Amino acid sequence: MNLLHELWEALIYFLFPPRCPVCREIVDERYQICSKCAGKILHVDFSNEKFHLIDRVLRVTKYRGGTRDLLRKLKFDNNLRVVPALKKILDDVDRREEILSLLNGIDFVVPVPLHQSRLAERGFNQTEEIFAEWFAKKNLPLKNILIRTVETPRLYSFGKSEREKILSGAFTAVEELDLSGKKILLVDDIFTTGTTCRECAKVLKSLGAEKVFVLAFASDFGKKFDD
Repeated sequence: MNLLHELWEALIYFLFPPRCPVCREIVDERYQICSKCAGKILHVDFSNEKFHLIDRVLRVTKYRGGTRDLLRKLKFDNNLRVVPALKKILDDVDRREEILSLLNGIDFVVPVPLHQSRLAERGFNQTEEIFAEWFAKKNLPLKNILIRTVETPRLYSFGKSEREKILSGAFTAVEELDLSGKKILLVDDIFTTGTTCRECAKVLKSLGAEKVFVLAFASDFGKKFDD
């Protein structure tokens, strides 16, 4: 039985070898990013920019090329088939010093919420699809304690000042909470100007949160790109 299974696996590998989801080069494992693409995409680093109400921002990847394509398929095409590739990227950076430093002492994780209408349209929160399983392995609970009360347009065509006007007061807590002394990690798929995360941090700190950090799957830190 094991022999038959191994022969079947070998046949599948021969007929449909695993390929890098970015460039389609043959790789060793399903959903693995090849070393060439990883060198271009993976960029686990903290932003040097200071963001009001946000204590630190870390990105996993650059929002370029393959990463941008994968996230666009997820967000705009509702294509959940790209999620395993995004999760594999997280697994590949799991033990990076920057990741360990950021997660040290975190009480819980809060995903940036979608407005109810956008959630109904898409059927899922893309940030939760990317991060939930990864944080579960770390015993860090994901808590949906924020809601988006304002239905906003897609923000990729707006500059920073316009985003600030659109998003002002767009988030609130689901209930009155005491977050005194808590260190909270906000997670989002894409970090652009920081306006969305800052508005979320404003709510969390108004409830007493001591620190609010941000982990973004992708960012180009200050450069204009889709949100």
